[in-house]
Amino acid sequence: MEGSRQAEIANPRRNLPGSRQNASPDQSQTTDGQGRKKRSTIRFVLMGAVLLVAAAGTYYYADTRSFQSTDDAFIEGDITDIAPKIAGRVDHVLVDDNQFVKKGNLLVTIDPRDYDATLRQKQAGLDSYKAQAGAVAATIEQQRAHLDTLAATQASDQATAQADRANALNAAALLKRNQELFARGVIAPQDLDRAKADADSTAATLDAGLKKVAADEALEREADYQLKTYVALFQSVQAMIAETDASLESAKLNRSYAEIRAPEDGLVTNRTVQVGNYVQVGQVLLSLVPSDLFVIANFKENQLEHIRPGQPVTIHIDSLPGKSFAGHVHSIQAGSGARFSLLPAENATGNYVKVVQRIPVKILFDRTPQTELPIGPGESVAPIVKVQEFHYSSLEIVGIVGGVILILCLINWWGTRRSNSSRSSSAGENGGTMSEDDQSHSRTRLEPAAPRATNGMYRYSRTKRKSRLLRR
Repeated sequence: MEGSRQAEIANPRRNLPGSRQNASPDQSQTTDGQGRKKRSTIRFVLMGAVLLVAAAGTYYYADTRSFQSTDDAFIEGDITDIAPKIAGRVDHVLVDDNQFVKKGNLLVTIDPRDYDATLRQKQAGLDSYKAQAGAVAATIEQQRAHLDTLAATQASDQATAQADRANALNAAALLKRNQELFARGVIAPQDLDRAKADADSTAATLDAGLKKVAADEALEREADYQLKTYVALFQSVQAMIAETDASLESAKLNRSYAEIRAPEDGLVTNRTVQVGNYVQVGQVLLSLVPSDLFVIANFKENQLEHIRPGQPVTIHIDSLPGKSFAGHVHSIQAGSGARFSLLPAENATGNYVKVVQRIPVKILFDRTPQTELPIGPGESVAPIVKVQEFHYSSLEIVGIVGGVILILCLINWWGTRRSNSSRSSSAGENGGTMSEDDQSHSRTRLEPAAPRATNGMYRYSRTKRKSRLLRR
């Protein structure tokens, strides 16, 4: 009686209907075993979760230090705009939208009839000037022959004049000797007269010869001037021939421009030309997208610390999910994209709010993407640049391992504490079912206070945690 009374005092809820104290000792032990097993499972699950979170955090930190990525990136290419060099009406359009063409393929033709007529006109003018040049060249040759004849005549007349000069001198000397002989009475007067007549005759002949030589020289100078005139005329005709030939080449080029051909391989895009359109010089008819595309990625300023040309890049294209392409960093633009925009910011006026700028980085594909779906400029991509091989330092590894061990110890302590508390509570509820060691351990930890009646039940003044167990 005294033992049951003490058990009732130790556990006032023992005799309540539906209480665990009404259960047998085997059932209580089974329940406590299931509770401990459940708590152990929770503890191990928490420990595994901590390990997973630590591993994931470690990997994520290393990944963020080893790679840089951005979603502000697009495919670009050296797009070629096709525009005519001449004005005219479109005669034929030989390509369709999104058609692949090779270099030299005919794309568009313009009505060439006006340019054919201009070409024939220039050709006729060139032929006319060439004929004039031929006539002038023949005249020059004729004048040169005439000049040679005049030179020969002048030479002959000069030789005759030299002979006449010799005769005149001889006649003058003979006259002088005859005059001396006549003065001494050696010769008759008629001999003197004959000598005078011969001297006068030879002098007249010499004078006529000298005048003829002078006339020959004048004719030769005139012929030389005429030859120079014809040579100048020939040069003028030659210049006109060169000018007309250049005009003819220009007409030929304009005629060739009537056929618009592809300057390089590519896909036909943005085609706006139609048959019958009248097009002007420089008007864009269509565009060619080449196959050698590249990526312009706009990284933030604080992402460029380790990005360098030549680093490998993994490129993901939004239109091709699940596929990746290899590339490398080509170059980094010297300036932000906003600085080269149409209306750059003026930070020297008004209130200033610092905004992180983006720097364009050019990325090249290692190989031309071979895909069933055509890709082109403007498509969104997500490049991932491998900037370095990140390795944890010894201090970082010690810190991570120490933190994980500390958290695991705290979880283990928490689970053990809950298990001891539950065991103590279960022992109190089972009354005399605890072993002597457990009872002594419980008495040393929990000394019941004097009971007092509350609604027909005994409650004890214990610690706050034991009070919650009693209310449970």
